[in-house]
Amino acid sequence: MSAAPEIPLDIRNIMHDCILAIFWPKKQILDFLLSVDCPLNILPPVDTQLSRHEIVIDAFSRLSARPDRGYAVFQTMIDRLSNWSYLDPYYFVKLAKLDSRDAQQKIDQLKKALEKRNATTESRRAASSETSRQRSKTQDLNALTTAFSKLYGTGLAPQARGRLFETFLRELFNRQSIHMRDNFRLTGEEIDGTFKFEGENYVVEAKWQEASVATSQLYHFAMKVDGKMHGRGLFISVNAFSNEAIRAIVHGKHIQTILMDGQDISHVPEQRISLEDMLDYKIRAAQTRGEIYVCAVLKSAKV
Repeated sequence: MSAAPEIPLDIRNIMHDCILAIFWPKKQILDFLLSVDCPLNILPPVDTQLSRHEIVIDAFSRLSARPDRGYAVFQTMIDRLSNWSYLDPYYFVKLAKLDSRDAQQKIDQLKKALEKRNATTESRRAASSETSRQRSKTQDLNALTTAFSKLYGTGLAPQARGRLFETFLRELFNRQSIHMRDNFRLTGEEIDGTFKFEGENYVVEAKWQEASVATSQLYHFAMKVDGKMHGRGLFISVNAFSNEAIRAIVHGKHIQTILMDGQDISHVPEQRISLEDMLDYKIRAAQTRGEIYVCAVLKSAKV
């Protein structure tokens, strides 16, 4: 079976009707078929005994039987007929062999059929594109899940693991359409990254360590954030945060930092929640309830 594209049968049938509605003598029909590059060897001679209808049917059948299914010829024919405007007055008015209203209706019918076909094609392409996008996203997230689980393996020095963790986070953010910039240093303070979310800039510090984040580490980061213009911060640690550390940056202070741990991170590549939705929930929890350490999947505080 040929893999060449094929003009749908309903379109070919309407083209057949258009040709018979526009051209009366057999010679005009044959001349039109030649003008759209229909091969001469598949057309009958001018003095053929075939009827007008049979000439078109025979030409269409022979074109469809070719290895290329006559696609290029049919496509040229479609373009010519759907834009046809000249109706020969000799056959339409003087001899009244053809009807101009009928011809125009056939042309309009072809245009509508083409619009429907094009809309269907675009819809199919869009669906295919979305399916491909979703498949690619799933593959990316699966790769990130594998990479994240490997970070828990043995044999990695703390410094090497930390660098891999930061790289993983950057990939996670970027693949979720939140661009995390490269590391930079500012007045002696190391900030692991920055990103922009809903018009606000955030500074990020990410730590991979065995124990929960100590009060001093979290408090030091909160002070970094506080020292920036309209600062907001995201502190990420694979392990949990102690109650004491959280109270140290919340009690009696203007909250500018939200917290994320390894469990939060795992929810994203496992597709329980998007990073955008997670950040949105955490930010709203901090703004409306003063809670900076929450689970966006369970919709509850972690302490």
